Amino acid sequence: MFKRIYFFFISYIVATTYSQTLLLFWFFKNGLSPMNLLFYVLFQCIFSLLIYFFIKGRSIESRKSLFLGVLFSFSGVIVASQIVHPYHAFVVSFMFGLTNVFFWTIYNTMYFKYSDKEEHGLKSGMYFLFFPIIGAIFAPFSGFIVEKFSFSFLFLSSAFFYVIPLAIVYYLPSFTFKFEVKEAFFELENKMLVFMQGYISMFRFAFISIFTLFFITTPFKFGSFFGYLAILSTLTALLNSKISDKIKNRAFFFYFFTILDTLTYIPMALTKSFGLWQVFTGINNITTNLSDPFSVTLVLDHAKLNRENTMLAREIYLNLGRICVVVIAIIALYYSSSFMTSFLVVSFGTILYPIIAYYNKAYLK
Repeated sequence: MFKRIYFFFISYIVATTYSQTLLLFWFFKNGLSPMNLLFYVLFQCIFSLLIYFFIKGRSIESRKSLFLGVLFSFSGVIVASQIVHPYHAFVVSFMFGLTNVFFWTIYNTMYFKYSDKEEHGLKSGMYFLFFPIIGAIFAPFSGFIVEKFSFSFLFLSSAFFYVIPLAIVYYLPSFTFKFEVKEAFFELENKMLVFMQGYISMFRFAFISIFTLFFITTPFKFGSFFGYLAILSTLTALLNSKISDKIKNRAFFFYFFTILDTLTYIPMALTKSFGLWQVFTGINNITTNLSDPFSVTLVLDHAKLNRENTMLAREIYLNLGRICVVVIAIIALYYSSSFMTSFLVVSFGTILYPIIAYYNKAYLK
């Protein structure tokens, strides 16, 4: 059953990598400024939070939810392809906000529901393993498709990839998921740590992509840049999380990699040449992929809630962290009129993650 779940995940990541790697590039070319792009990702997170609280107390069957999540993701891509005004991008924000709720919450629950507690590190490593592998192949490929044909062809042809997870979803295990938002919100362990994980994750999801737009002006080079980043970290997450499972002591790995990761953001923010940008983002991509599995494992290893509420709470606090960092970035950009300054300001906040973890004695109890 786990192999089936994993193959479904791979097919979905292929579809989203192919169709969405160039999405911020597409919006930028259609008139969205860096400030607009920040609001685009901000609204996506806000919509996700609002939806959670709107449907609190309701239940949904897992396969139905995943089907809707994939469908909303594809719908967002189609809406993006028809953009005629920059602010239509915010409709895409809403569609992807729905995807966050109905796909990621349910899928993460399902994924770790079918893994043993002693394998949390290994399964977390496997979870993140195919992001870089698929990115290395399909990010440059999407850029090639755009330059060979067009953005419209890229978005419409993504239907071929989306139909695969839509077909597989009904072969996945079925369970009822109840959105017990209030219980999840108040009873999650390590709330601030998950909040900081969301804060840091926005660098990968938005800030690095936006900053890259100042250096790269063609779709193929943009896609190839993210393919280059993906190649650097393909096996590191699986290797290190497997080691931590065998040693049964994650403390060293967790603190070493998270500290290393937080120290890479400030140099990136100070970069003024594309050559140095490639170097520092490459280093950051490696350290991020080394630390990510331990961030997920931290939540699972210390969870007192059931698996469903743990994953629900994790998504809520991740979105709160993302909202916080984007709001700070928007304020900094408004007053400085410099995205580099905005990037630098929020970079200092990443240092809080290992400090808060140590203060809460994560893996040290």
